[in-house]
Amino acid sequence: KRLEFAGVRLGCVSQGIDSDNEQAHVLMTVHGMVDSLYVRELGKKTWRGMEGKVKGGFSAGGRTFGYDNVQMPDGVRQQINPAQAATVLRIFELAAEGRSLKGIAKTLNAESIAPPRPRAGRRPAWCHNAIRAMLRNPIYIGKVIWNRDRFIRTPAGKRVARPRPESEWRRLDAPELRIIDDDLWERVQRTLAWKREH
Repeated sequence: KRLEFAGVRLGCVSQGIDSDNEQAHVLMTVHGMVDSLYVRELGKKTWRGMEGKVKGGFSAGGRTFGYDNVQMPDGVRQQINPAQAATVLRIFELAAEGRSLKGIAKTLNAESIAPPRPRAGRRPAWCHNAIRAMLRNPIYIGKVIWNRDRFIRTPAGKRVARPRPESEWRRLDAPELRIIDDDLWERVQRTLAWKREH
């Protein structure tokens, strides 16, 4: 629409469409609909492939602080990163003691401990949101939950997460990924719940 408004002629080689042709608008609409259906089907196939990887004990993508992604012949497996695992354990212990999320972030930053994902153009630093997400992630007790969210695009094109119903979640036990024990996990979850209520 912007090109048309600007008076720019558009030629689509693979579809054989010339915007100067009077049928161009109809052809663009039809191709757009077919392409949209193709993308939806491709998304379903990709999801099924990722589900198969997860069921096979492989990672479905992304990085989690405390683990390294190791390339194997059939996919990527997560392995505990000992240095990061020590930081994870410390975060949980501080949280169990009642330290606030901002207080934990301040402590880690004061000790110059590398954060999970330094942002481009910013000084690497821990933030309370990253710590909150870590404290709620059951992978640290060896439980993988996949398919909690689906990602959609806003009309402006930004990718955002939307939660799926819990019935669609995929849960797997992965004891080899355990970093903290159940007792520490439960203490932290009780502390977080108490802080949400007060």
